[in-house]
Amino acid sequence: MKRIFLSPGRMLIAAVAAFALVLGLGATSASADDGLSPFNKSILVPDYTEMLWSLVGSQSDEQIDRIANSGHEVQLLLDPKAGKILAAIDTESTFTPSALTRLGPGCSTDSLCMLNSVPNGYIGTGSLYGTWSNVYKYMTGDRIGTFQFNGLNWTHNPRTTVNLPDPEKIVYIARQ
Repeated sequence: MKRIFLSPGRMLIAAVAAFALVLGLGATSASADDGLSPFNKSILVPDYTEMLWSLVGSQSDEQIDRIANSGHEVQLLLDPKAGKILAAIDTESTFTPSALTRLGPGCSTDSLCMLNSVPNGYIGTGSLYGTWSNVYKYMTGDRIGTFQFNGLNWTHNPRTTVNLPDPEKIVYIARQ
């Protein structure tokens, strides 16, 4: 039997290569044994059901038709017995969902802010679905801001303050 002698540098390289091989095989067998195939791994999809129900009665048939036929990604709430769409949401967005971070309660001069009984401030960029009731004033802060209520998206330039004649329920916000 012929003996092979390796220098300390080559021994280290061989040990690292063997370790990497073991790790690679371990990762392969672990992923094969987890019981998840590419077809049954779930992808997290936002649930718009609560938001759709909150819009019932606040959107006109024309607004619903415009959203439903926009060609965008949409969410619809159907009443199959009545053969009618009850509510519609345009979910297509250029923002990263949930990239906004809540500031407080409270707002800063640079944050997106909605005023009701508690100031609701958000920093960062992205979009967020939720329910902010009785909002009587909102501000964009130092970025472009979008606010959705009554089935419409209102997008405003930075440093814009909007005073509403009647309190509204905002269901979507976005910040660029």
